[in-house]
Amino acid sequence: MSGRFLRIVLQNMSVMIVLLCLSACGRFFGIDSAPLSWPFERTFGVTETMLAEILPTSPPQAVLVQTPIILPVTLTPIPVHSPTFTPSPTITPTSTPDTRPLPRAWRTWPVIPMVSSRAVEIYRRGQEMGVAPYTFSVVGDCQSEPQVFLGIYATNRNPIGPDYPHLLETIQLFYDSFWRDSVAVRDGLSAPSALDPLWSDPTRCQPGESPLACELRTYRPMIVFVNLGTNWRPDVSVTLYEKYLRQIVEQIIASGAVPILTNKADNIEGDFAINRVTAQIAYEYDVPYMNFWRAVQPLENHGLDPDRNPPNLYLTPAAWDVRNWVALQTLDAVWRGLVAATP
Repeated sequence: MSGRFLRIVLQNMSVMIVLLCLSACGRFFGIDSAPLSWPFERTFGVTETMLAEILPTSPPQAVLVQTPIILPVTLTPIPVHSPTFTPSPTITPTSTPDTRPLPRAWRTWPVIPMVSSRAVEIYRRGQEMGVAPYTFSVVGDCQSEPQVFLGIYATNRNPIGPDYPHLLETIQLFYDSFWRDSVAVRDGLSAPSALDPLWSDPTRCQPGESPLACELRTYRPMIVFVNLGTNWRPDVSVTLYEKYLRQIVEQIIASGAVPILTNKADNIEGDFAINRVTAQIAYEYDVPYMNFWRAVQPLENHGLDPDRNPPNLYLTPAAWDVRNWVALQTLDAVWRGLVAATP
């Protein structure tokens, strides 16, 4: 039996035993579809008014422990990866009261997260460890591939115009990351398979290295979007999801990168357990949590397609647009908050 054949057999076994998921990947909407504007030309009924109450319409404030830091919004030419950072001392804990909303109230959490002192501490340690400045990675399934998640901003069809100079600056700074294929993004990838070496690309990863470990080693990102949960089977205990997600977050933090945990629009498990657990972990580790679920509530059927099988699992075209818009603003708010709090 050849080594290649054995690997295929083992990988198929891993799909059956470890994946514990449904496929939530289907037709892609984004880069390969029609042109976009307000910020997309193709809004499918999404209007600025619909989202005004939950999304910022002006350059964000970087917030550290509830203290706003207003950043200047000027677009200046900054070469990608050009900044150099001076290592800073670790933040000393203070007795500031914890006023964060509790995980059980995750539905009320802001769409665009704030930056905590803990996230700044991770960021500063990452600088000392040599993470690549102005880079981000993604962990997720096919719904996190650049064709549908953020990649459009690195094409000549980028819909962001001069009315959003702070977002244009973010795209310029992180440009190389927008269209990069992450080793930790793959069709069907779930929380356990992100940690499974059998899911790694053997042409890019070392033997015995998981997709997540490989991505963190080869790219050394500053920020990592963790887009997991949609592929979790509703008949499998959410306790396992929590276990694997904790391991993922701990590995990302240990690498010196700041994780951004995102939730999902669907409720295939029936009780929103995945979103609640994701919020719980974001709360405990005090890392950013992008509330995508809240962002799509103004959309028809909350951004879910009722006609596809299974119903109310796949995103509608309008929800894809909102997801990219929210993710870009989240990236902008997080990096500005991290840099503003670091001498």
